[in-house]
Amino acid sequence: MIKGIYTSATAMRQGILRQELSASNLANAGTAGFKRDQLFTQEMLNAEAEHSDPLQLRQNQWTDFSPGAFEPTGNALDFALQNPGFFVVSDGTSEQYSRSGRFERSAEGLLVDALGRKVQGEGGEIALPAGQVTVSRNGDVSVNGAIVDRLRVVDFEDPQTLLRTEGSAFVAGSDTSAPQPVDDPAIRQGFLELSNVNTVREMVDMIAIARAYEINARVLTTQDSTLSKTVNDIGRV
Repeated sequence: MIKGIYTSATAMRQGILRQELSASNLANAGTAGFKRDQLFTQEMLNAEAEHSDPLQLRQNQWTDFSPGAFEPTGNALDFALQNPGFFVVSDGTSEQYSRSGRFERSAEGLLVDALGRKVQGEGGEIALPAGQVTVSRNGDVSVNGAIVDRLRVVDFEDPQTLLRTEGSAFVAGSDTSAPQPVDDPAIRQGFLELSNVNTVREMVDMIAIARAYEINARVLTTQDSTLSKTVNDIGRV
């Protein structure tokens, strides 16, 4: 009976975590380049044998890096990656990696993202003189027909080791391998990759999670009541 209480409580706790992830996914459904998160839990079968916390589970949050739909914007500084890889941006202290190609020209004439992080080219920060900007499939950035730099696009052996940071960007984790250049990023100018969040599916999942939580809460209450009666009856005997 006590094990049943632990099982219900564990399921409720996992429901809360899953609900939080689904809520975050829905909140970022309109964020360009955002990749949805999911939670995978693995039961520690030897938890009781090791006299550890029976509620302890091995939790793995993983990111779905499948591509989102492409949306034409007509903006010359919007770019989308057709092939796997990430744009590289920098906040001045560290490199960050993102699928969002919503860029703009800063007051200093640098190519930056919506948060002001500087977009990195093979030569470092990309300076854009006044003029018409064009970007080729392989990332060559030209202004009025003259190449000024090439967008730095990289990929990783295991993207799941990346850690999510602000917006739709990621940073390297302790187990992340060195970024490798992508030779053919297949960049499309004037397009944005949308979030890969399916709002209908996320809402259905949230409803299912909420119902499962309610069921486990009722089961937990019933088990607690039964245990209480058992203890009290035995006490009278």
